[in-house]
Amino acid sequence: MSFRKYLAALAAIVLLGVSAVADATTMLFLSREELVNRSDLVVRVRVRKAVTDESEDGRGLVTRTELDVVQLLKGKAEGRVVVQQFGGTHRGKTQKVLGDAALKAGEDAVVFLRRDDKGKMYFTALALSVYHVDAKGMARRELDGVELVRYAGKKLEPSGHVEQPEAVESLMTDVVRLAGGK
Repeated sequence: MSFRKYLAALAAIVLLGVSAVADATTMLFLSREELVNRSDLVVRVRVRKAVTDESEDGRGLVTRTELDVVQLLKGKAEGRVVVQQFGGTHRGKTQKVLGDAALKAGEDAVVFLRRDDKGKMYFTALALSVYHVDAKGMARRELDGVELVRYAGKKLEPSGHVEQPEAVESLMTDVVRLAGGK
């Protein structure tokens, strides 16, 4: 194997979090304000179907999940949007990005999305980008296996953030306020 192919394979392993030992990922904690500011679109959605296929370059898997827009909080969208995530299971092959959000068909969620230069939608900050809404109207993010850190000067340290459920109406009101709405 050439050195270039070796480096590409090593980078893929690191980026996809493929490891027999590690089952967690470290990510920079974003405040709600930072999350809203970095997002092109924030919407309350009903999750539809997900389809996994090979990426356009054939090097990996991509899962595309349809989301019905229930309420627009920031940005512009009508009816349905599709969020794209790296990884999934297709033809007996599975790839996973540790720390990424997981959606289930039929669920209610508030999602934070970014558009790439081709118009494709991605989660703004992996698992930090999805608030799952339960039957009682409480929203929370699923951050199991995620170590959140923040900068203290030039060093990274544990963020100390503890995720608490909150009423979805309160979450949405805060997002609209941060996005410059009423």
